[in-house]
Amino acid sequence: MGTRALVGYLDTNGDLKLTSTYNHYDGYPQNLGKGLESFYNTDAKAEEIANVGYISFLDGETGEWEAKNKQMPDVTKLTDNFEEAMMEIAGEIDGMSADYGYIWDNENQEWITVKNEGIGSMAKNLALDLSHLKGKFEISPEQTMEVKKEVKEGYYGTTNAEYYLQTIGYDSFEDFFNDNPAAEKVLIDWIESIPEFREKIDGEEMMEGKTKKDKVELDEYFINKMKFRAGIIK
Repeated sequence: MGTRALVGYLDTNGDLKLTSTYNHYDGYPQNLGKGLESFYNTDAKAEEIANVGYISFLDGETGEWEAKNKQMPDVTKLTDNFEEAMMEIAGEIDGMSADYGYIWDNENQEWITVKNEGIGSMAKNLALDLSHLKGKFEISPEQTMEVKKEVKEGYYGTTNAEYYLQTIGYDSFEDFFNDNPAAEKVLIDWIESIPEFREKIDGEEMMEGKTKKDKVELDEYFINKMKFRAGIIK
């Protein structure tokens, strides 16, 4: 049965790139996925199979493969932005008209299986499964500034900023800072400037039900919370 699949080796230790092979028949997890897990589950073997280029069929019971055609593997240089890279990988899977993608995670030493339900859906699932690799990528300056803007607009609480972080694949500021040292410096510098910024808002309308003293204490709480998450204070 012609169930196409992409078999890819994701390299995040050097140049960010995906090396991938096209598989034509029986690319289901019950066959191809099983064969990869059983016979190509080391870094060296995963890289080897991803460099074949074209596979007609891989036997899930024996790991042996056959090819009616010869071709070079596809090598895709990935952008250094994590979310965009996941879109690029999803695009490669879809570009092969593959029903499934099997991506070797060379950090956790395991195969990640993604079903083709559209590029957006695949990119989202890849981002979840490979979230531990974010530190290998860099966040774009535009996203860093967007986080900064959301923090500034919501500095009486973290709801707005943390919601935005989740939309770009982060559960907390701690995760964001850990994965993005450059962004961390930008945000820490800005956090340090908040007390000066607060002095300029004395004329603003007080929060409903809050006195000026409550408002200042709330500012201090948020600043300290951010500094703690950034590792400035313990």
